[in-house]
Amino acid sequence: MIPRFLLVTGTDTGVGKTIATAALAATLRAAGRRVIMCKPIQTGHISPDDPQREHLEADYSDVVTESDAQIVARLTGIHTFTNITLRLPMAPLPAARLEATGSVSATAGAASILPSAAEHAQLIATVAERTRADHVLIEGSGGVLVDFGGHTAADILACLSPDPDSVGAVIVSRSRLGTLNHAALTAEALGNRHISVTGIIMGSWPEPAPPVDRDNRCALSAIAPILGAVPAGAGHRLGPGEFTAQAPGWLYLPW
Repeated sequence: MIPRFLLVTGTDTGVGKTIATAALAATLRAAGRRVIMCKPIQTGHISPDDPQREHLEADYSDVVTESDAQIVARLTGIHTFTNITLRLPMAPLPAARLEATGSVSATAGAASILPSAAEHAQLIATVAERTRADHVLIEGSGGVLVDFGGHTAADILACLSPDPDSVGAVIVSRSRLGTLNHAALTAEALGNRHISVTGIIMGSWPEPAPPVDRDNRCALSAIAPILGAVPAGAGHRLGPGEFTAQAPGWLYLPW
């Protein structure tokens, strides 16, 4: 069963969470569900007309002008929103500190920028009720224990509902060597916070898949059900129509 509030977290940064989130959204929508997506904290995003764009792009090679929520909206057409956007491509806490004070080590300043877990949850719940969403996909930043300013994405999930059946998590994982430990640690961290793991999605599946990738995919099923795999490059290669048509064939959801 797919819970109403579903955290999409990763074993690491850059594992394909955003495209996996889009694939989940497209699959749920194809089944007739009303789906929205929230990115609580987006880092490394600048608007195309930002006066500091040239300076930031010179200093940081991985700033982007299309946010994760915008990517999901473009590929799937669902309603998406971001609670807070920080321009520096760092973890949320140091990005907020640097934006507020000019120093990543400053202890003051970040609290004035970063919402609390309860504030994040209230924003998400308000939009969920307004849109009458059946499912809310909440895309984390990096892994499940990334510091959002005294709390994590898992804490936001806990604030959304006291009912454990209405919250859950999907782990987006690599298929390469090392992923078994990363996925096990992520599942353990979620379990320690009483968040059930709905399943694992392979975030960027190579074709043809090398033996180690195939073996890892099989071994990961001992940690949580394998919900499917997103083909490598799908987010770049496919237009919105192709993406939404093909995504339901990549995933096998526990209805």
